[in-house]
Amino acid sequence: MRKFLKRFALFVLLFVGVHILLIVPVPADRNQYLQAYNHKIGLLQTTARPRLIFMGGSNTAFGISSPMIEDSLGLHVINFGLHGGIGIRYPMEDALQYIRRGDIVVLQLEYANYFGETCNAETMPKLMVATGWRRAAHLRLAEWRAVIGGLPMLALGNLKRLVLWPFRGTLDTPVPTSHFKYTAGGFNAYGDEVSHLNFPTTPHLYTRKKDLGPVDQGFCRWLRACLKSYEQHGARIVMLPPSCTESCLSASYSADIAEALRDIGYPYAVQPQEMTVADSLAFDSGYHLNAEGVRLNSQKIILILDRYITRGCSRSCRALSWTNASPCLP
Repeated sequence: MRKFLKRFALFVLLFVGVHILLIVPVPADRNQYLQAYNHKIGLLQTTARPRLIFMGGSNTAFGISSPMIEDSLGLHVINFGLHGGIGIRYPMEDALQYIRRGDIVVLQLEYANYFGETCNAETMPKLMVATGWRRAAHLRLAEWRAVIGGLPMLALGNLKRLVLWPFRGTLDTPVPTSHFKYTAGGFNAYGDEVSHLNFPTTPHLYTRKKDLGPVDQGFCRWLRACLKSYEQHGARIVMLPPSCTESCLSASYSADIAEALRDIGYPYAVQPQEMTVADSLAFDSGYHLNAEGVRLNSQKIILILDRYITRGCSRSCRALSWTNASPCLP
């Protein structure tokens, strides 16, 4: 038994040591997709008022044209959407410290957020490395599980980068030329992912409805508390369904979501069906739109926000079923 324990301890030490050597001293990939998080935080820190801040996952990153919205509404636009794999709790809690009085926060959460934890082991470790372990002390248990569970994949990824280094001449992900690749260099100055607009569309169709289960009431309680904190910082909240394709909505949405949002006092501003586009306008998933999809979706958002925010009036707020805590803009 003692011999076995010694061998097991040696194995654990070797396992941990290899991971440390492949993670700690290896420089971060400066063109890794999640490096864009640092730029988006910088936008929250430096963008002048009046500000229109879009929050969500990759549906937001891939779904809007911030320059188009900014030109139409006359507000400085920040696209804070990035990746569903980091969940929504981490970025929203992190962004709270930069919210200013008068900010308009448009929240578009992928439907999966309402049914369970979405942060995963593939994405969270990469985010921690990309941000220099930003707010690591504030990670929740589910986020730490994702980080720790993903360390072997992160180590293997770094090993691959080291092997390819002599051939690439760099440890960074190359700029894609022949096909789309998720990179930090794919974002514009507003935080929109725009590089995919230069590549052919490969639509992903949802052929059957997912087994969704009940809405996570714990998540809804957290969301309500978080949005209340945003309002205490002086922000106005607009809840929009995520932009997606028709088949994605059919597979991923449950009417229980809209009911749960009404229950916590933050109902959708429009029906989820109003934020869908044809399946042919998907880029590579139901939540990622191609160039025409981005254009049409941005036009929809401009009409919604122009009607109910920039012209604000009490009738508009009642039409949106907003709470008293979300008054109209002057």
